[in-house]
Amino acid sequence: MNSLQMRLADARILDLFSGSGALGLEALSRGAGTVAFVEENPKAARIISENAQSLGLLEHVDVFNRKVEQMLPELISGPPFDFIFMDPPYDRGYEEKLLSLWPWSSLLTEGGLLCVESAYRKEGGHEPPASLRITRDERYGDSQLTFYARNEERTNPS
Repeated sequence: MNSLQMRLADARILDLFSGSGALGLEALSRGAGTVAFVEENPKAARIISENAQSLGLLEHVDVFNRKVEQMLPELISGPPFDFIFMDPPYDRGYEEKLLSLWPWSSLLTEGGLLCVESAYRKEGGHEPPASLRITRDERYGDSQLTFYARNEERTNPS
């Protein structure tokens, strides 16, 4: 979060596989404008809402108690996000599936970042789809944090 601090002011954030919501709530405490949390576990989703309320941040959050895979139609119909955090359960294939199937260039703003936490792989991270490029890839113990940015379409000058 420290490396993103300067870019968080009024940012629109999507937190997929939110768990406790700590990452999104931390972003709000550092100046983010709104966070949409997607968490399928009802107890965890309720805790996110309760924590947002106790911190006085409820008006800045939307909590969706649904499976991430079911959210694409709703997410794509709204404005794009400045940051998307994705911390899926390790070794279930969510990263590969979502990276390859979702329209990231429509979900991210120009200059937006997708941050994916996954199990560390000696052979490196996941190959990004054509719409994304890896900007940073770090190992933290048994975890790997990979940052993806939109590949901007280049126009040929006339």
